[in-house]
Amino acid sequence: MIWPFQSQCDAFYGNPRGFGGEPSGAWEATNIIRIVPPYQMFFAGQPVSTIRVHKKCADAFMAALTAINHAAKGDAKLLSESGANIFGGSYNYRVMRGGSSLSMHSYGCAIDLDPARNGFHDTTPNFLKYPFVIKAFEDAGAVWGGHWKGRSCDGMHFQFAKVN
Repeated sequence: MIWPFQSQCDAFYGNPRGFGGEPSGAWEATNIIRIVPPYQMFFAGQPVSTIRVHKKCADAFMAALTAINHAAKGDAKLLSESGANIFGGSYNYRVMRGGSSLSMHSYGCAIDLDPARNGFHDTTPNFLKYPFVIKAFEDAGAVWGGHWKGRSCDGMHFQFAKVN
């Protein structure tokens, strides 16, 4: 799959904006689906059974997560140490931090993993110690926010949209 640039997401993924700046329920019902992660993930210490993503990138998300599980050989301890099992969010209608454009999460084409150890603006995210996580997403075509420079660095963030 050739992923769009961020500026092309409305054309590629559809426009998630509803009336008055609210999310479009019709768009969400048509485009957002649930995938079952291939290993146990957690959000705030609670098990995550499904992840909401855009249907166009669901296979790519599954490919990345499956590759992570394969690289870790299903080892729950390694998945935990790496943070690959700590879900920080996926589909969430909102604007980008500090901006006015929609976040890639609004399109369901982004996921955050292990936010506590891969914080926004942290130029030394924990995933640098676990390159198999980054490689799995990049092999599926995702962009890793940990490659972004300076205060734009977002090591928890992976998205199926290229940066303009």
